[in-house]
Amino acid sequence: MSKVADLQKAQQAITHPGSGLFLGVELLGAIDKALAVPGPAGNPGTIRERAKEYAETAKAYAKASTDLGSVADKELPNAWTGSVAQNATQSIKALANELTVSQKTLEQASTQLNAWADALEAARNTDAQGITALENIQKSLGHDAFDVGKAIAAIDPANTAVGTRIAAAQAAESSGTRTASLLNQLAAKARTERAGQGTVDPLAALVMANEKGPGGNEDGDYILSANQLDRAEQALSVMGGADQLAFQQLVSGAKSPEEAAYLWKALAAGHSIPDIQQFAAQIHPHGDDPVWLSDHLVPALGSDPAQQESTTSQVGLTYKGTVILGNRQIYDQGGYNDCVAASTVVAGLKLDPVTMLQVTTGNMPDVPGADSPQYFQQRLQQLYLGQYKQGQLANGNEKVYPDDTGGIGPKGNTFLADQNLGKATGSTYEYVNLSTDDDRRTAVARIEKAVDEGKPVPFCTTGKAGAHQMVIVARDGDRLQVYNPWGHSEWVTEDQFIHSQMNAGGITNDEEMNTPYGAELPK
Repeated sequence: MSKVADLQKAQQAITHPGSGLFLGVELLGAIDKALAVPGPAGNPGTIRERAKEYAETAKAYAKASTDLGSVADKELPNAWTGSVAQNATQSIKALANELTVSQKTLEQASTQLNAWADALEAARNTDAQGITALENIQKSLGHDAFDVGKAIAAIDPANTAVGTRIAAAQAAESSGTRTASLLNQLAAKARTERAGQGTVDPLAALVMANEKGPGGNEDGDYILSANQLDRAEQALSVMGGADQLAFQQLVSGAKSPEEAAYLWKALAAGHSIPDIQQFAAQIHPHGDDPVWLSDHLVPALGSDPAQQESTTSQVGLTYKGTVILGNRQIYDQGGYNDCVAASTVVAGLKLDPVTMLQVTTGNMPDVPGADSPQYFQQRLQQLYLGQYKQGQLANGNEKVYPDDTGGIGPKGNTFLADQNLGKATGSTYEYVNLSTDDDRRTAVARIEKAVDEGKPVPFCTTGKAGAHQMVIVARDGDRLQVYNPWGHSEWVTEDQFIHSQMNAGGITNDEEMNTPYGAELPK
C-alpha cells in the first residue's frame, strides 16, 4: 500500500476506535499506526544540487549552440561553395539544433527539480507538524488511557493531525509523480543518440533526427519520432546486402534531408524496399519542397502553435487549407458509426507516409487535381469504411455490411490497433478497462510512455449520446493531445482524463462524451 493509503487506514481507525473502557487504548494503537508510516522520502538539498548542475550544463550547451550557428550561417558559407558547403551547413545546423534541444531539456529538468525540491520541503514540514501533534496527543492520553471522556475529546485533534500527514503525503506523491512524468518525457528527446547507434553514419543520423516539417518549433514536430528512428535502424540492420544498398542509394539521391527523412519513415512503418522505391519515385520530383512533402505525407493533427496547451479550444484539421467540405469537417468519419476505424486510421497515417500518399494523391501525385480535397476526402472515407468492415468481422459481427449501428467491440478495437498502429510501431496492443479514476490514473503512466515514443493510444469514452472512440497522439507535460474522428483535435489535461471531464473544452461538442472507459495500450 502507498503511504497515503496506510495513513488513511490509520485515520479510519482513529475516527472509529470503538467504545467502552478500552476506547483510549484502541485510539493509542491507531495513533501508533499513523506514526509508524514514514514521512515523505527524499532530500530537497540533494535535488537542488542536481538542478544546479543541470542549469550550469545548459549554459554551456547554449554557448556551444550559438557558436556553431554562427559558423553555419556566416563563416562556413564564405569558406566553401556548392553542394559541399550546403551539406556541411546542414550538418552543423543540425548539431547546433541538437545542442539547443539539449540546453532547453536541461533547463526544463532544472526548473522541475527545483519545483520538486520546494514541494518536497513543504510536504516534509507539513508532515512534521502532523507528527508533532500526534505525538503530543499520544503523550497526553498515555497517562489517562482509561479516561473515556479524555479519549473521546482526543479523537478530533488526532483526526486533524493524521489528516495533516495525509495532505503532506499526497502533495509529495503528486509532485514526485509530476516530476517523474516530465523527466520521462524529456528523456524521450534523446533522439540523435538513438539514431546514431546503428549502421548509419553518426553525422547523417544527426541531420535525419533533427528534420522537422514546415513550421516545426525548436523541440517538436519532428518528421521521425524516436521510436521510428529505432525501428528504421533495426529494419536496415537485418536487411540483405542488396536491399541495404538499394535503400542507401535512395537516401543518397534525396533532394533534401526532409525527403530522406520520409524515406526512413517509410522504412520504419514496415514497408518493403520495392514499396519504398515506388514511394521514392513518386515524391522525388517534390523532394526539395518541404511544404508539399508535409501536406501530402503527414495528416495535419497538430493544433495551432498559439493553442498548444489550450484546454478550451478544439482545432479543425485541415487538408490543403480546407477545413469543411460538404458540410462536414475534412477528416470527419461521416455518417457511419465507424469512429474506431476512423481514429485508428488517421493515427496510423501519422506514422505511415506511404499510405498517406495513396490517400492524398491516389498514388498519382503529378496528375493535376488528383490531390484535391474532394478526392482526398473520398479516399479517406473509403479507407474508414474498409477498416470498419474488417474490425466488425474481427469482432465476430457477421451482419450484412455496412452495419451502421453495430459499431466495433473490444476484439475489433484491438485488431485495428494492431493492424494500423502495431505494424508501424513494433508494438502489440491490448484492451485495458478504465472503469474507475484509479484505473485511469494507472493508465496515464502507460499512455505517457507510449505517446512519448510516438505510439498513439486509442481510447473509448461514453456519455449521454452513447460510446465513442478517440485517440491520444501526443502530450505536452500534463496535457494530452486528443484527435476526435469528427475532424478536430484538442489538448486536455491528465486530470480531465482521469476524472471524466473529457469534454471540458468541447471536444465532443454537445454530446459530452466525458468518461473514458477503455483504452488500447501498447504492451
